[in-house]
Amino acid sequence: MLCTGRRPVWWSEWRSHSRGALLIEVLIALAILGLISTVFIGGMYTSLQAARVTDERSTAITLARSQIEFVKGQRGYSETDWDYTVTTAGWTATTPPTWLADKPSTYVQIPAEYGGYAVTVTGDSDPPAPYKIWEEGESMRLLTATVLHEGETVYTLNNYQLDRYFEG
Repeated sequence: MLCTGRRPVWWSEWRSHSRGALLIEVLIALAILGLISTVFIGGMYTSLQAARVTDERSTAITLARSQIEFVKGQRGYSETDWDYTVTTAGWTATTPPTWLADKPSTYVQIPAEYGGYAVTVTGDSDPPAPYKIWEEGESMRLLTATVLHEGETVYTLNNYQLDRYFEG
């Protein structure tokens, strides 16, 4: 076939009926791509938020458990109610327990990698009635560790401390 440089007749007819079709196809493709991108980005944001909350909760549980175990491991049993707050800088208290009152402020503190966290630990010497006295000479204290992150409560853990007086 000899090339004359001219287009066939059907070409010009087809072009006259399809003006703007390519532009519409491109716009529809961009709209679909935009919707898919929006859904994908929203899913990623939700996933990142869930990971952050899980990390915060996991850290709070660890800090609360460590403070409860710290209290249970101390010698001495304070008969009065007490509370103290622990941060990365050390501890402060309005009514410290007797075993902590004479210790320096850095005796109990949260490791530096947990900046922004604080744990308030309270000891209630008058827990609910079923826990007051088990046997003669035994008493139980309600321990509560409340973990705060950036000033907001994240987790609260309750546990009990038993005091037994042994005669010996």
